[in-house]
Amino acid sequence: MFILIFNILLAQNKVGKSIPDSTHITRDTIQNKKEKLEDILNTQGDEIRNLFSKKLTYLIHNAKVDYENMSIAADYIVIDWNSGDIFARGKTDSLGKITDNILFTQGDKKFEYKEAVFNMKTKQGTAFNIRTDEDEMVILAEKAKRVDDENYYMRSGIMTTDEYFKAKKDSLPDYHLSTNKMKMITGKNQKTLVAGPTQMYIEQFPTPFILPFLYLPSSGKKREAGVLIGTFGERQTKGFYLERWGFYVPIGEYLDLESRFGVYTKGSWMTDNKLRYVKRYKYSGNFNIIYEKNITSTKGLDDYSEIENYRVVWSHYQDSKANPTLSFNSAINFVSQNYYNNSIYNQNALNGSVNNNQASSSISLVKRFNNNPLTISLNASASQNITSGNSNSGDVTMILPNLSVTMPQVYPFSPKSGAKKGMFQNIYMDYKMNLQNTVNTTMDDIFTSKMFDNSKNGITNQTNFGTTANIFNYFQIGINGNYKEAWTTKTIKKDYNLTENKLEINNHNGFKSYRTFGGSASISTTLYGMAKFKKGGVIESIRHMISPTISYNYMPDFSSDSWGYYGTYINQSGQKIKYSYFEGGILGDPSNIENSSVSISIANNLEMKVRDKNEKSGVKKIKIFEALNISTGYNFAADSLKWSPLIATGSSSVFNSKLKINYGMKINPYKIVFDNPTNNNFGHMVDKFGYFTIASYTMGLNFSLDPSLFGIKEDNYSKKYNKQGQIRYEKYYFDDENYAHFYIPWKLNIGLNYSHTKEYNRFSTTSATVNITGEVSPSPYWKITGSTNYDMESREFGYTRLGFMRDLRSFNISFNWVPISSGYNKTWDFYIGIKANLLKDAIKYEARNFNDNTNF
Repeated sequence: MFILIFNILLAQNKVGKSIPDSTHITRDTIQNKKEKLEDILNTQGDEIRNLFSKKLTYLIHNAKVDYENMSIAADYIVIDWNSGDIFARGKTDSLGKITDNILFTQGDKKFEYKEAVFNMKTKQGTAFNIRTDEDEMVILAEKAKRVDDENYYMRSGIMTTDEYFKAKKDSLPDYHLSTNKMKMITGKNQKTLVAGPTQMYIEQFPTPFILPFLYLPSSGKKREAGVLIGTFGERQTKGFYLERWGFYVPIGEYLDLESRFGVYTKGSWMTDNKLRYVKRYKYSGNFNIIYEKNITSTKGLDDYSEIENYRVVWSHYQDSKANPTLSFNSAINFVSQNYYNNSIYNQNALNGSVNNNQASSSISLVKRFNNNPLTISLNASASQNITSGNSNSGDVTMILPNLSVTMPQVYPFSPKSGAKKGMFQNIYMDYKMNLQNTVNTTMDDIFTSKMFDNSKNGITNQTNFGTTANIFNYFQIGINGNYKEAWTTKTIKKDYNLTENKLEINNHNGFKSYRTFGGSASISTTLYGMAKFKKGGVIESIRHMISPTISYNYMPDFSSDSWGYYGTYINQSGQKIKYSYFEGGILGDPSNIENSSVSISIANNLEMKVRDKNEKSGVKKIKIFEALNISTGYNFAADSLKWSPLIATGSSSVFNSKLKINYGMKINPYKIVFDNPTNNNFGHMVDKFGYFTIASYTMGLNFSLDPSLFGIKEDNYSKKYNKQGQIRYEKYYFDDENYAHFYIPWKLNIGLNYSHTKEYNRFSTTSATVNITGEVSPSPYWKITGSTNYDMESREFGYTRLGFMRDLRSFNISFNWVPISSGYNKTWDFYIGIKANLLKDAIKYEARNFNDNTNF
């Protein structure tokens, strides 16, 4: 079933009934004005005859007449020099039937006729069996009158967007719109088709879909206002509805407005308003506000509910050509708590948005300077926690604003041209100042005075400096330092109240600052090992690349009294507890641990070359380990547990990178004991080295499959089979016995993620999930897509979606199904409609289920 509704914006067309031939042309009743030709009339033809007594010229075979910006090409043309009339006729066969049309061209407009009379003086005329293309549409009519350059009247016409009929690959369209009267306006700014009562035909059969009139603005520079077509139906908990109806209004040269609404007889309603703007080479963007009132059941009943949902979106993009030194961009997405999982318009379950647990927004203004390395950035952002059922659900973190001044690395002693040499010329420094203002609030308190109760602010100034150099041509050394200064107006003071036996934390307002610094030095090199094998074997060589790095890092302990960054209090046991005045602040805490450590890392890469006849070079490179990195460290300043955990990470790929493997492991070198009387399942490390235990390990597999993995390519069929189909069978190839063969494209991505974590726990926890996405076209015009994930620990499937699509020549059919989802978000939708943009919003049928908090 189709929903076919005319509107100011609608556009599409279709063809159906045959156009009768015309072998005799009747003189039209248009009265010619007594005017003269305004330009030279050029003629040509294989045979030219002049009848001077009647002032007639006959152009026979390959005839052509050019006048001003108009041209007529036909097999037979007669020019009446008295009246200025030109009679033209297409090529005829032995029975007198016209087989080739006349081609009339004016500027970029082209028309085809069987026969026509055109007056060069008045530029009016009449044509029979006309055919013309207008963008995605082809129009045919039995008779047409040309009034002037822009207006044409037609009778007994048909319209279609069938690509095969438009390209003349098929003599009949798969659908068309038929009308007795129509007018075509072909202006410079707008092409418009207006028709009387119009009926739709499918495969030449009439349908009951009839419009009282049709108005199709097909193309042009000018935009026009109009009605936007939605859907209608009935839902059990919402009643009868009109959904996604609306209007479109262009506003000036750079703006337009799209407004849609939905109303439901049981009280629910929604509105969706989108304002778009664009200025070429300057900026573009859109502002979208969605508001819903979702009413379930009947007022007074126990299951009655009334929920307000909203979404505010603002996207702005500034073209880099507008101002290279100043840019402004925004990506606002602010939603109500239940928008994604309880919207009236159930699209969120189909597109996967129902699984969103965060909504983020950001605005940025960046200023750069010519001939100056400084960059000034002003940013504002917000992050919403919208996970249903989460204890933190509804929390909002806002940065209002964040101002930063950045200077990238500069080399003050480098030469103006040429490469930098030596440690002195490679000395660098950078700088960044960052002013932060953070607000932590809830959706209930947002945009109220309470939202600033938990605000935090501060300024950091940080600079890094250092140098690099090569020594002995094989070693790279680096020396680096850093300095950070932090300013804030909010600190804390802790006191233990022995009377009430509780810890009291008091906030203090006033300027407070801290400063930290540190340094590091590193040396690295790269070693290569090569093993070559005998000629004639499968393996040609193996190469092992090792990149070891040793670095020393130092940072003081800033918790000592001399720095003044930490305070103390006496707890109920009489112990002195040290704490940071900046604890919980936006700037972080100065380090309370001295770091004087050596870090060791070894990066490995292992590749193998094998002989392969399918490769042009005869050799194929296989990466056994794309990366295998091992690292650890030793802190000289620590009083115990000096060794850091041993961490190993790696990645490999096989089957032409179709299978990618990532893995990692963490090993603790010290003994873990479980002596906590209150929780014997949670332990701690003691200073006994050599008890290597696996704290965690992870593995991820990603397998991407497609026909190319098995050597199957689409061009294999054209090379193997000589015969190819036509008219919707172009993708079929036929063997000598006329059996059809076709390429079946498909993709399958399988992801496996496994993690095992123990750390200080007596019992380990594991996580294993499988993610599968894929698509296949079992025939050239069918496509099936799907995605799912499976938790092997809980043995449950997660969000699952299936999609079925069918190309029906001029129509598309799709069916999307979400059989498994969180909560009550299982759903499906069905669509069938015209492919062409002109009519895709007009000739369509849509249906979807609405679970409305009921089981699927």
